[in-house]
Amino acid sequence: MVHNAMEKAVQSMEKMLKIRINAPIVDFETEPLRPIRELDLLGRFKAHLVKLVFSGDIRGAFYFVILDHEVDLINSVCLPDEFKSDKRTENKLMKHGFMSEIENVIAALSMKEISEYLGVQLELKVPQIQIIPCDQINEFFEKENKIYKTAFHVKTVLEGVAVNVAPYFIWILDENFIKILKLNTSDM
Repeated sequence: MVHNAMEKAVQSMEKMLKIRINAPIVDFETEPLRPIRELDLLGRFKAHLVKLVFSGDIRGAFYFVILDHEVDLINSVCLPDEFKSDKRTENKLMKHGFMSEIENVIAALSMKEISEYLGVQLELKVPQIQIIPCDQINEFFEKENKIYKTAFHVKTVLEGVAVNVAPYFIWILDENFIKILKLNTSDM
């Protein structure tokens, strides 16, 4: 189920961005998300953190963490020229909105995979976007682990093959995921 969801995430990101994407390592475990040391090493560099909360039979959230310069690169490749200037507020909103839509589609596909595989009802909320220094992201996830009482997490990097982008795609799920998974199957 996890690998199918990641495969769909890769395919959808490739179609939207028109670049090749790999997800070489998919890390999933029955424990809270551990700190991502690579982000701490980036210090005060800014990252866009998109959070999509879902509720229903299972509670949790999907996260998309992408560095500021990667957002600029994606926008320069994918958006029309008239949106590339930061001088107008509308252009800045368009850039944030574009990344939010990419994450929204990827999260919706992942949620659909979980929902269909486990036969559960889930409802995706409106995306929340914040720009924070990389060295504060692990602290953010520590708080998220507590909020959702994380019992299962998934972490992967969606790496651009020819374009230098490598956003993190992360799931945090509560203990209901584990309970329902055990009732429905013997594999993840």
